[in-house]
Amino acid sequence: MQAKVIRILSVLCILLAVGYTSMAQKYRPFRANVDQDGWAIGMNIGATDLWGDVGTNSFVDHYTNSGYTSKLCFMGGMFGRYTFHPSFAIRFHVNYGVFYATDKWNEDGVKGKSLIEGNDYVQRYLRAQTARTSIAEGAALFEFYPRRFNVTGKAYRRGQPFIAAGLAVFHFTPYSTVADGNTFVKTYDLSLEGQGFGSGYPKKASRVQPAVPLCIGYRWDIGSRLNLGIEYMYRMTFTDQLDGVSGKYISQFEFEQNLSPADAQTAMAIADKTKYYNHALSNTPGTFRGNPDNNDSYSSLAITFAFKVPSRDRIWWTTKKFGSK
Repeated sequence: MQAKVIRILSVLCILLAVGYTSMAQKYRPFRANVDQDGWAIGMNIGATDLWGDVGTNSFVDHYTNSGYTSKLCFMGGMFGRYTFHPSFAIRFHVNYGVFYATDKWNEDGVKGKSLIEGNDYVQRYLRAQTARTSIAEGAALFEFYPRRFNVTGKAYRRGQPFIAAGLAVFHFTPYSTVADGNTFVKTYDLSLEGQGFGSGYPKKASRVQPAVPLCIGYRWDIGSRLNLGIEYMYRMTFTDQLDGVSGKYISQFEFEQNLSPADAQTAMAIADKTKYYNHALSNTPGTFRGNPDNNDSYSSLAITFAFKVPSRDRIWWTTKKFGSK
């Protein structure tokens, strides 16, 4: 399924690139602040969000809960952008960032409710999981600036909205806290739900995964060489392991049979934290910790800054074809 989706997206991207290249010579705005053929190099930095099993169920609760701003995490990196038409460019970037989520964000929804209720806020709050994931990614995206496709007044404005999509490959390392403490430890090798233990257990996912980044943003040209932008980029992944929560609880015996004594003790203290909070009992092995049918994703809201590299070899937008304006 993953390979099929990636193949389809690759073919669509190639067709878009070929189509826009064929149109490039026909429609070219000429103003000095409009991007010219060639490269730009830049950097980006911004806040991150982890969209997995850990945390809130709704988009609104994610951003409006009282604890969200206390644990902001960030991602930053560098990119190169090649513009071959004012409305179309190819961008390559490398980024590294940290992503965070916690079931404590459901505390606002629990207030005034009995902890024996079965609603989503209570279930997540009692699960008491906290996840932190570090991600290094590389991606290629096609950017489209709709106002600069045709030679109209809006094409010459310094501020331009854009959309982008592409393919990415990322490497992730999941962490979680132990018991009711605040120290984070790596969880991948602890197989918290029995990943890789053998027949009847979930497969152990690779930490190198593909993703599909989707982006919307706005860019301002500062003169003919510099531009400043803001963008929101959402990455759809094909794994449910970014936050270390996906399937079912397993028993202490199963940990002890497959891990060293020290790792088994640590894994048990991470996998089931309900007993450390709210004076609740341990969860029954075989009951769900998360939803294995929904893959995780991650996003960033970033500021970008780019410098257009001078080049004598590229095509400049001139007034020869369109006249002065």
